[in-house]
Amino acid sequence: MTRETTTQAALPNGQDQVDFHNHTHSVQFYFEDKFLLESLSRFIGSALGAGDAGVVIATEEHRIELARRLAERGLDVARIVEQGRYVALDASETLSQFMIDEWPNEQRFVDVIGSVISRARAAAQREHGRAALFGEMVALLWAEGKADAALRLEQLWNQIAQSHSFSLVCAYPLTKFYREDHGEAFQKICNEHSAVIPSESYALASEDERLRMVAQWQQKALALETEIARRSETEEALSRLAAIVESSEDAIASKDLNGIIRSWNASAERMFEYKAEEIIGKPVTLVIPPELHKDEAMILSKIRRGERIEHFETVRVTKSGRRLDVSLTVSPLKHADGHVIGAAKIVRDITERKRTTEALLRTEKMAATGQLAATIAHEINNPLQGLTNLLSLIAYKTSLDDNTRQLVSLAEGELSRISHIARQTLALYRESTTPVPTKITEVLEDVLEVFATRMRSNQVKLERRYEFAGELPGFPAQLRQLFANVITNALEATKEKGRIYVHVAPWREKKKPERPGVRVLIADNGTGIPSELRRRIFDPFVTTKDEKGTGLGLWVAKAIVGKHEGSIRIRSSSSPVRSGTVISIFLPLQAAWQTFSAGVGTGHDAAA
Repeated sequence: MTRETTTQAALPNGQDQVDFHNHTHSVQFYFEDKFLLESLSRFIGSALGAGDAGVVIATEEHRIELARRLAERGLDVARIVEQGRYVALDASETLSQFMIDEWPNEQRFVDVIGSVISRARAAAQREHGRAALFGEMVALLWAEGKADAALRLEQLWNQIAQSHSFSLVCAYPLTKFYREDHGEAFQKICNEHSAVIPSESYALASEDERLRMVAQWQQKALALETEIARRSETEEALSRLAAIVESSEDAIASKDLNGIIRSWNASAERMFEYKAEEIIGKPVTLVIPPELHKDEAMILSKIRRGERIEHFETVRVTKSGRRLDVSLTVSPLKHADGHVIGAAKIVRDITERKRTTEALLRTEKMAATGQLAATIAHEINNPLQGLTNLLSLIAYKTSLDDNTRQLVSLAEGELSRISHIARQTLALYRESTTPVPTKITEVLEDVLEVFATRMRSNQVKLERRYEFAGELPGFPAQLRQLFANVITNALEATKEKGRIYVHVAPWREKKKPERPGVRVLIADNGTGIPSELRRRIFDPFVTTKDEKGTGLGLWVAKAIVGKHEGSIRIRSSSSPVRSGTVISIFLPLQAAWQTFSAGVGTGHDAAA
């Protein structure tokens, strides 16, 4: 069926503005009932007057008024009804006969409407007779807010027109399409009709008036579409920006050039403990320690010059007086004409990061000191044994006088004391406490919790996969240090918006498959380790961090793994295309045979 929009002016002598009989399915839009009823009386009246059938499915008010107007045109409505050529049905009642769950049922529609059309045409008793139909059921559905159901009913009218001969006019009050979001549905309704008849304001105008109207509507429509598109883009951009600001883990605020706070996001409320309504309009020095107020003058002077301040580490104070280590990024805010009117400030809490870094450095320094002390004690112990033996031999000499023998005895005592100190130092480094049952995932979670704030602030995505929930014999404090060292390296390598993956699973080493255990895999997509450093990465003082690192983290990690009779391996790539590091730690699990035989896991991960 061809879809086209047809408009034709009402002639001055009152002739039909559109010949509805030339279209299978037309739609009439209108403002006032009298215009609709006048058009319908001509449409239905001409069909009945020619001996054809007429079917009206409308509201009671429209049925009564249409019958009156048909009578005014000289038609004997009662006789035509009696003949069966004119059928007037209630729109709401007819709808109820084929609606199921507020949706038009196709088969019921064909049964109900098809039989009505067939009976009316049969009553006309004309070989090529047609039926003129008026339907208001779609208008009722639209008025009830069921736009999709109304559109579906229009499609069912088009389908039934393939098997029944009729001309149909649907009608909608134009006042029901007043919202901007009605536009799409309005266009779809028009597309389902072979003729679209505009309201009386256009249909009753002269040809010149109609052309002026069309030109004006085109201009207004174009202007409106342009404005709507511009506003939509602006609103979308503002909405995205507002969502980013409100959902940010960092505190985001703005201030004017006098240092007065003008905006304050949710993270700022959490970080500084001030609600927005408490602090907006107050000076920003409220969250700056008194001794650092001079920094604010420096920041504002740079902002006035249009300069940006990035990653400025300083201290801020909360409402309760708690001090925070923070990193500031401050950018100038500019008016449309380009001059600076204020500043936008992003504040990142780095307190935990600094504490963790300092704690790890202290731990690494202590480990290095212990190792150095143990090494020195071991090296001293050997010559001490030699000196002791030599002094013993000297003491056996009979030629020694009493004074010399006394001096030798004193020397033996001092050497014994030095040897005892060396043995104590070695014993202190070589901790001899008994390992205890340790739940490896709990140790990992303790470490990850320490780094949680830093990961969130750097937008690092953490993925966990725990396939083993049992225990293994170990030293919990040292295992914490082991995982902390590895995860610190991963965080340093990934920087912002990176990814860290932690996987714990039952495992067997390829070289010793008879020894069950647990593998802890820690992987990142960071910068990787340069190839020239990979072979030496477990050596002390080898680092990829230049002056920032001690080069002791992985050395200490390997020592801890060795103490647990495990193994540690590393794979890394520093390729610009795909970089990252995978550290695989195997820890033996003496009670794991039963778990393995139950089928928990025996494979070897290719990423190891």
